Amino acid sequence: MRSRKEDTWFSKEIQAMAPTIFRVAFAILRNLPDSEDAAQNAVLKAYTHLDTLQEKRYFRTWMIRILKNECLNFRRSQKPVSDLDACVNVGYEMEVKDLDLNRAFDLLSPDERLAVTLYYYDGYSTHEIAKICEVSDGTVRSRLSRARELLRKRLTEEETKK
Repeated sequence: MRSRKEDTWFSKEIQAMAPTIFRVAFAILRNLPDSEDAAQNAVLKAYTHLDTLQEKRYFRTWMIRILKNECLNFRRSQKPVSDLDACVNVGYEMEVKDLDLNRAFDLLSPDERLAVTLYYYDGYSTHEIAKICEVSDGTVRSRLSRARELLRKRLTEEETKK
């Protein structure tokens, strides 16, 4: 049984990283209701398995890894979303007013979207992202580079159409 102090600590950590949790879930799932469900499930799993966390300083990395896995499991178990409104309604501090950028972001792979979200929105280093995604630092740098190039190309195409 957890102490009240541990519960308070967990609650404060989750509150502090709530925007990150929702941005990461949405970056992977690209659907607001599914993102909310996956985020909630991940928080519950983290709370249930808090005793497996070896060092509190790695809580954020550990939590995002749980969230990433929960999102991927959720995506495998769900039917594809066909409701355009659900895909465009971003919310949670990740609202992109530029629809061209949002559409370009949709073209990235889930791994690229996750890397971009953690790096640019939440300020994680490539080394931290590598730990979360369980890949090498070079793989993260490649994903970021590929994502930047795809976004640049797509946005340039959109700009020339206008």
